[in-house]
Amino acid sequence: MFRRRERFERTDVPRENPYRNAIGVIVCVVVFVAAGIVVSAVWNRVGLESRLGEAALSSAVDAQGSVAVSTSGHAASADDRELTLLLVTDDVDATGSALTSARVLSVNHTQGAAGYVNLPADVAVTSGETRVALSTLFSTEGAAACVGPLASATGIAFDHVVVSSGDVVSEMAALAGTDPSALLGSSEDLLRKIKTNMDASELVSLAGSVAAVGVENITSFDAPLVTDVATDADGNIVETGLMAVDPVQLALTLGLLVPAA
Repeated sequence: MFRRRERFERTDVPRENPYRNAIGVIVCVVVFVAAGIVVSAVWNRVGLESRLGEAALSSAVDAQGSVAVSTSGHAASADDRELTLLLVTDDVDATGSALTSARVLSVNHTQGAAGYVNLPADVAVTSGETRVALSTLFSTEGAAACVGPLASATGIAFDHVVVSSGDVVSEMAALAGTDPSALLGSSEDLLRKIKTNMDASELVSLAGSVAAVGVENITSFDAPLVTDVATDADGNIVETGLMAVDPVQLALTLGLLVPAA
């Protein structure tokens, strides 16, 4: 007698899964979400990195040239100084933003001291062949365009420039001792407020210098000013309606110039 052949289900044939479409959709969503998170993280890091070593500010600092002030009876101080231009605006990213304040932070490494020079936001500078207010130049041309003219107006060659939304010196000082390679991850709030020509190592180094002096020990004084004048088309000396920095008195007050030996 013939035996009836038994039938078995093949295990190598995929079975129809009623949830297959739903599972596929979920997998796609998870993949897209994960990709979005990665892209967002990378974009955020790139954005923060661009605030350090900002190209336009770096170029402006490099292009200052020699702006040393000299006067008879005085000589340049031999003290080791680090001079940082601090420009505060309402929005570091907005084109045409307003200049709120301008200061120069001077750290004297030789003396272990630091001081602020306060500059009027509308102090006179030269743009092209025209005398204009610093605030006007800032709002029309941007922060980088202010570096050279302000260096010429004050007689100070800036080592660094920091453009920020608010006073960030205390926050900068808090970076002292931070590993520069970890700065992007540990100081995101500060980096979102600033743009600077400094890289991470330079920013941490300046922070250490400020912290060593103590933010509360930084002295402050207003830059000495004089009535600004210019030459008109007829060759006459006329007042511009602005105030200008007296670079010699500023250098003496700041200690950049000392009595000649």
